[in-house]
Amino acid sequence: MEFRILGPLEVVEDGNPVALGTLKERLVLGVLLLHANGFVSRERLLDDLWGEAPPPTARKAVNVYLSKVRKSLSVAGADPITTASGGYRLNVGTQSLDASRMQVLVGSARERIAQGELEGAAQELQEALSLWRGPTLAGLQLESRGHDEVAQLDELRIAVLMDRIDCDLALGRHEQALGELGVLVREHPLRERLRAQQMLALYRADRQADALEAYAEARQTLVDDLGIEPSEALQRLQQAILRHDPSLESPEGIAAVNGLVSNAAASPPALVEDLDSRIAKRRFRFRRWQVALAALLVAAAASLAVTLESRGSGGAPQVQPNSLVQLDPRTGKPISVVPVNGVEPGPIAITRRAIWTANYGDDTVSRYDLRTHKVDSRNLTPGQPFDILFDREGNAWITNTPADDEPTVPPRSVVIRLKAGVGGTYAGPVYPSHVKPIHFPLPMAGYEAIGGGYLWVIVGGHGPLHGDDRVALVDLGTNKVTSVLHLHHSATSIAFGDGSAWIGTYTRGGFAVGHNWLEAIRAGSRKPRKIPLQSRVGVNWGPTWIAVGERAVWVLAPPTLFEVDPQTLHILHRLDLSAEFADAVAVGAGAVWVTGRIAGTGDSVTKIDPRTDKVIRTTPLANRTGAACGIAATPRAVWVTLGDTHCDTIGR
Repeated sequence: MEFRILGPLEVVEDGNPVALGTLKERLVLGVLLLHANGFVSRERLLDDLWGEAPPPTARKAVNVYLSKVRKSLSVAGADPITTASGGYRLNVGTQSLDASRMQVLVGSARERIAQGELEGAAQELQEALSLWRGPTLAGLQLESRGHDEVAQLDELRIAVLMDRIDCDLALGRHEQALGELGVLVREHPLRERLRAQQMLALYRADRQADALEAYAEARQTLVDDLGIEPSEALQRLQQAILRHDPSLESPEGIAAVNGLVSNAAASPPALVEDLDSRIAKRRFRFRRWQVALAALLVAAAASLAVTLESRGSGGAPQVQPNSLVQLDPRTGKPISVVPVNGVEPGPIAITRRAIWTANYGDDTVSRYDLRTHKVDSRNLTPGQPFDILFDREGNAWITNTPADDEPTVPPRSVVIRLKAGVGGTYAGPVYPSHVKPIHFPLPMAGYEAIGGGYLWVIVGGHGPLHGDDRVALVDLGTNKVTSVLHLHHSATSIAFGDGSAWIGTYTRGGFAVGHNWLEAIRAGSRKPRKIPLQSRVGVNWGPTWIAVGERAVWVLAPPTLFEVDPQTLHILHRLDLSAEFADAVAVGAGAVWVTGRIAGTGDSVTKIDPRTDKVIRTTPLANRTGAACGIAATPRAVWVTLGDTHCDTIGR
């Protein structure tokens, strides 16, 4: 019997397809095959079939589905599914599952690459690619971790494809690779490895102008979509093309340009003379084009000089209050500084097209367009904006507290849902149709998180005037408050990840030291699981910020950063920070980032290695009057908001 998951789910016996039953039965089989020959718990099946909120009959239904799957697979005789304690195992031979055969072929091909057997490696990689018939388990939508495991296999397909293209380029098949690379770059415009392969193939095909145009297009895409520059590796490749680096003609190509090939791996001596001759001919052929390029470079240099002049001496951007600062993840140094046209910017929300900030000091939110680099400030609420984030559809959710001069009885706050792709300035109480105000019977809507089909909103801020033990859940489908949870401890911070809402809480201790917790509430549940943080925190103050990423939950309870395992709820590590005060934490660009204040020097950003929990560096951002009030990180960039004097204008 042959099982296929690299594409639509199929089971074949003696060349004939096996009927697999209903959608849920196919989902059960798909999960078992993703973990072929491994243990799959009943809880795991429940998660992948129904996600965060399985129906009351889910366990009984799983038993029925498994029984029918067993019946379908028993056409050849023996039942391949064995029952273990609390779970199941599908026994499949290596050659019987397409994913297993693919992994064997890829492992063998990569060994051949290491040994220099490129022709054989290319053939094995192509054989592995031929096993894919489409997206993994196409047509089956797994919930929970199954979704990530499917994405991991699809990601492996792209990696194998790029490995095979590397072999083709090393074997001199650049002309044949160009058409395929053009399609792949359009499908995956942010993958710089594909961009580099395309540039090298164009250069070797005597299309230097097109190779440089490909770099310009890659840079424009990265800047427009993410607000970042190309990687150093891609920049080195561009420079190598401009100077006609001989290593581009060697089999190693890109790797040689980036210093990843030893001298022993360079071209054989017998080829050097012929290589030099080819390069000389190419230089002569493109002489007129080089003159035109030189003129363009001079113009670009003049434009750059104007830009650097506005930045101050040394070309470094001048950090200033009430701005959005982009940091280089590698050095921690500012790359750009954007005035937000608002006062005391705080939390940051990032989309593909823009970066939003909630400005505490003047009751506005600001939008920085990553394409036009323009900033637009908007007054969206009748009160003071507190937090801002985006859902998967691109809708903005903005919490606020009523303005001091507009008290309401009973106290009420508003959450604004701003429909994706709209602009303008909106001040209630009358809003356009695409601006949805959600009224809370609560004194203040504070920090928020999205997950499990809900917007989770804690009531109040950090300070003694705003502490509250309630968390409201807004249904993202109906835009209505469906329930309010009581935690019995004041909530101060919240995040969502790994299927749970993570909430920082504390007990009031007057002028004594209080107690702090991280409380985990799984989506679909109402019962929190508590993790005591055992950190000495100031008067009436709880965990200030929570971030989820790098396989951990990071809780900032000054002066300590806690790393918590999201599965076991165990504290993995405590890191005492050297900052006088720490306010916010973010995870991205391969690191954990914490904003804090260093005595006598002003606010700073600390970069922490999530694998070792060691501080890599601390970068000062502002003088004694500035304050880093928010931080966010993407895979390639870090953004910090910098206020004027402080971040506690609404009791944070």
